[in-house]
Amino acid sequence: MMGRNILFFLSLSVILSSCSRNFTVEAEIGSEDYDGVTVYMIRKHPVEYSENTVLDSTVISGGRYGFTYRISEEPFIAIFEFEPKGVSGHTEFYYDLPQASCVVEPGRVELIYEADGVKVSGTPANTDYEKYILSPQRQARSKSIEYAGRTSMSDSIRFFYNETRPDIVAFVRKYADSRVGATVFFSRAEGFYGDSLYSSTVKCIAPEYVAMDKARTERMEAERKAAESARISSREGNPYVDFMSLARDGSERRFSQIAGSGNVTLLVFWASWCRPCRNEIPELKRLYETYHKAGLEMVSVSLDTRRGEWEKALDEEKMPWPQWSTLEGFGSASSKAYAVHAIPYVVLIDRHGIISLVNIHGKALEEAIKDLLGSQMQFSE
Repeated sequence: MMGRNILFFLSLSVILSSCSRNFTVEAEIGSEDYDGVTVYMIRKHPVEYSENTVLDSTVISGGRYGFTYRISEEPFIAIFEFEPKGVSGHTEFYYDLPQASCVVEPGRVELIYEADGVKVSGTPANTDYEKYILSPQRQARSKSIEYAGRTSMSDSIRFFYNETRPDIVAFVRKYADSRVGATVFFSRAEGFYGDSLYSSTVKCIAPEYVAMDKARTERMEAERKAAESARISSREGNPYVDFMSLARDGSERRFSQIAGSGNVTLLVFWASWCRPCRNEIPELKRLYETYHKAGLEMVSVSLDTRRGEWEKALDEEKMPWPQWSTLEGFGSASSKAYAVHAIPYVVLIDRHGIISLVNIHGKALEEAIKDLLGSQMQFSE
């Protein structure tokens, strides 16, 4: 009998301990217009937005949604995002609801969506999060909108920063040795605080998070230098830059297999979602048909990220020259090699592999092609 009692109390303690590590959030939207929309619970990374992690998803029902999460790490900031309302090409459209956020720690939290933002209540850290972060932001936003009617937008933004800065710093210093404090601190740019306030506050942040931010800053600076180097190396008069990409069947292709082989080469950056790119394709097809036999080669590199959309566009457009993509968007090696930040973007390369012109279109492009083809063009005609 004694053994059974001990086993019972041990089991009960395990259950109670498990419950004490649970985080529960209930959200009240106040309208059933959004029923059926998916909501994602996302763990916010302290410094890297790209490292945010989707933890769970649910569907709004009766104007409400909720999550229960078993906590196995230190408290963190979670954001709650709605699925896009729709997608047109590369553009996503969102519901007219504010993004909600709170501190994930053991206990029950309530989110209330209102016209001026989302209110949070519940656990101790969320009481502070509401007091120092959310409530001052709602009040400052309302004041800055009023203020914007009497002054410039930049002054209105400056007013908003000045109104919210003291409370944000107070919250950060209270939670400075935690992931929560670091996340709030590093979510604002250094300029938000000013040199003096930033320097005095960052000293309070746990070293591991300061190291993360330093690594991010160094990476961004390296990327900036690489982009600047690419801009310089891909200017007119320089040799073309080689890169690797993938054909539709997944086989590897190098640009050097085509460029610099005695032909004039037109490198075209585009994407299925880019309407100006699609509008330009009939003209590119005409140029290819007219000048290919005279020595014009073309390569199109798509900056799509979704294979289905890319292949659908290929089937629709039926471009007869090589079509490549690694489906990495603007992060692809080809895009970085030529410092491509907007599309359509074209690079015209002469017979010797020298970049002749960049980002020209229409009649000017055709005239440049004819000039580079020279005598072979006359012979072809």
